[in-house]
Amino acid sequence: MDIEEAATVLAEIVTAGLHNEPYPLDPLYSDKETCTALISRRPELNRLLEVAHRSKEHGPVQRHPSIRRTKGKDSLNTFLKKLRPPFMRFLDGDDGPFDRFIPDSKLEPDSSIVTHVESLEIPAVSKKPGLLIHQLGRFEEDPQLMNRVNGIFQKNKITFLVNTSGSGKTRLSFEGLCRHWGFYFIMARDGNNLGAADLGENLYGTLDGATDFRYQLPATDSPNFQKMLKRNMEIVDERFGLVLLGRLLIFHMYSELIQPYGIREEHKKKWLLFQLKPQLPGDSSYDVLTDVQGYMDDLKPDEVLDLIAVMYCKLRKIHGPQFHLFYVLDEAQLVSRQHTSAFQHEGKQYPLLREIVQTWSAKSHPQESSFVVLGTDIPREGFESAPFSGSINWLSDTGGFDDETEHRRYVSSFLDPSYQATPAGEEFLRRVWTWCRGRYRSTDALIKALLMDAFRTPHKLLNDYVEKATTHRPTDYDDDEPFRYPIDVAVRELDPEFFTVGPTGPLRKSTVQQVLFHYLATSHHPSPFPADLTPLVSSGFGRFADKKLSSVVMDEPMFLLRAARWLCERPEPEFSFPPVDPPHNCYTVLERHQTSTTSRSLAGFLAFYLTRAFDNGPTLSNVFSFPHKSVHKWAQQKAQLVAFREKEASTVGYASTLPALAASPSTLAGVDSWLDGATGFPFCLTPTADPDLIFHLKLADERFLRVILHSAVTDVVLKDITLKAVLHRLEPDRLLREEASDTDSSEHASVVAKLLDTTQDDGPFRILRVVASFPALTHLKTVSPKSASSPFANLNTGLFKRLTEDIPVSDLFEQLLSSVTVGKRKRDALPPPDTRAKKKARPESDAPRTSRPRKGKGKAS
Repeated sequence: MDIEEAATVLAEIVTAGLHNEPYPLDPLYSDKETCTALISRRPELNRLLEVAHRSKEHGPVQRHPSIRRTKGKDSLNTFLKKLRPPFMRFLDGDDGPFDRFIPDSKLEPDSSIVTHVESLEIPAVSKKPGLLIHQLGRFEEDPQLMNRVNGIFQKNKITFLVNTSGSGKTRLSFEGLCRHWGFYFIMARDGNNLGAADLGENLYGTLDGATDFRYQLPATDSPNFQKMLKRNMEIVDERFGLVLLGRLLIFHMYSELIQPYGIREEHKKKWLLFQLKPQLPGDSSYDVLTDVQGYMDDLKPDEVLDLIAVMYCKLRKIHGPQFHLFYVLDEAQLVSRQHTSAFQHEGKQYPLLREIVQTWSAKSHPQESSFVVLGTDIPREGFESAPFSGSINWLSDTGGFDDETEHRRYVSSFLDPSYQATPAGEEFLRRVWTWCRGRYRSTDALIKALLMDAFRTPHKLLNDYVEKATTHRPTDYDDDEPFRYPIDVAVRELDPEFFTVGPTGPLRKSTVQQVLFHYLATSHHPSPFPADLTPLVSSGFGRFADKKLSSVVMDEPMFLLRAARWLCERPEPEFSFPPVDPPHNCYTVLERHQTSTTSRSLAGFLAFYLTRAFDNGPTLSNVFSFPHKSVHKWAQQKAQLVAFREKEASTVGYASTLPALAASPSTLAGVDSWLDGATGFPFCLTPTADPDLIFHLKLADERFLRVILHSAVTDVVLKDITLKAVLHRLEPDRLLREEASDTDSSEHASVVAKLLDTTQDDGPFRILRVVASFPALTHLKTVSPKSASSPFANLNTGLFKRLTEDIPVSDLFEQLLSSVTVGKRKRDALPPPDTRAKKKARPESDAPRTSRPRKGKGKAS
């Protein structure tokens, strides 16, 4: 008997036996479509039906447990039946489950502000402005945003959207569910209080309470291994099968109720809103989607699977053959590394997250379901093997407020137009960009606070917000308004954990320090880091800047300032009586973070230090130690740091806050441009480690010195063979060379030749190679000067220690503050000099001569 004929016969048998005593049959299976789904899942029914059809004896079929009414099914049906009237009231309402936010009357807000806020029609979530769901569906108006949503919601795929907390992942999923039918699950509800608790309760309640669930499987050669693995998978299948069935049952009811009126696109948005706040008007249930779980406790595992198959069948009938469901799993990082010792496939362990996805995938037709998994940290390893490897899409395409015009337009949409038109309003828009650019939540948390404070003191609130988040109170706008709003509420919205701790782990600490010292010198982020620095993303310090999880940046002002506070924080007093405060200055900051200092971060700090060291024109040999002073008479001259703009040089002095000091080109063309004086920055942080830093000095005899510096972080004194190896890296054949790439090109040769040019006569340049080691010393006296192509020296570590001890930590922090709040505008180099440094060509026998750079065509990066 084919399945169509068998389904027809089964439907007739069930219809005839609806009132059988003592075993009435389940009316769910009184139509052909549901019977087809049941027989497809239970082939033994087909065999029973063939026998019954021939013998005309229906008893064996009627006694089959799958089609009989049971206590569990009756209890569930009673609950669902009670939900129909309130669901109808929900569908008849225009506003959805959320009230509108209005400012608290206790604040005595101005009536015009109340009118303005009401006009925004912002949903209230737990009595707060629900910006996460404000104007759902508006992404349709922006092609760029819709392309982002479409890239995430791809049919027949498992899409992992991974980026830092607050980067917009959840909002993108909501926008997708406004256009596609789907289920929104969240592993654990956060401060937004959106979503049902059904999945979370099974994660942290039912599953943990399963006495036979093995968190640690025995060795694979153990006789109990397969049995325990199978039981673990069965437990997940049973528990999370119930979660899926609960959603399907409620969604089926919703679909049945809207079908008579014609299913429209807006019904998708309304279904999403119900999932975000699963309450119905006139019903006492706080969370319908979770409560339904309690009415399925008596269902047997096979009954659950039967009902899931039937629900898909009924939904297909209502929505048509193109019906497709998206399962969205939010906050997936909570289970992306959980219970990895409880599951294995082909000898490799994998986390609970994979088992959940695998369980739900197996219960739906592959052409009818897709997954969108959101999280801050989801390891790829757990999903590399079959059956997932070919259907997975990894994305980090969340975007952010990285364009000032776009950010201004967004913030302006919430402000009272009359306030925007004032100088204070204009300045407020500028300041919000300065402090809050980057991830969306940084701005939204502030806007929430502004709305709850009824826009009474915007600048004051912004200052409080930044101070609470970073411990630094902005000084770019004075305020004297009284404190009113508990700003810690807004900061908790931003990222509660991040702002109470600093970076942990050597990789994170060294990277954060490198970023900060790069900002110290350049006022901008270094080249993006590779994907192996994803801990920066999961910890909240960084974010993915590209679409495919391959480029990590740490470029947001408030998060950088929090990191700067970590870098500059005062150490705990020494254990003594009375307690003794240890010294706290720039040198002790470096010393305390020595283990996380890299050569690149040291080079960034040296640009800051050398500006201080050459302030007021010290003798060159005081800043650098020359091993053979008699060879270089010019080393006894006074020297000043200079910056070139075209063919003109200006001296650079030290101040508590400085403009950007260094260019940091990512290409050889950028180095070439800096050598030609096209950037106006005194220092060049090169794209390679050989050298790390290039800069120019003007000596008392009006000649110029080009310094190529290699920085080394080492606990071991550099001398003898080790030192020769370091100096060799500053020889012409090693300069600006990447070890892993072929730089033997005409461009490379041209830039190195310009760097060491001794053939031009438009002005004399000396070349000096410098090794700067920290914290250990460099002993250059062990190296013969004849072994080098140009003079060499090392950083005078004694002076370095004294001067950095004299620089207060407040200077370091203020310079970092100035650097990280520059924004996306063009960075200012040094101002044009009032007096030009004049060059006098005067030969000197002991100094190699070269030319000053010529203007070139390269562009600094």
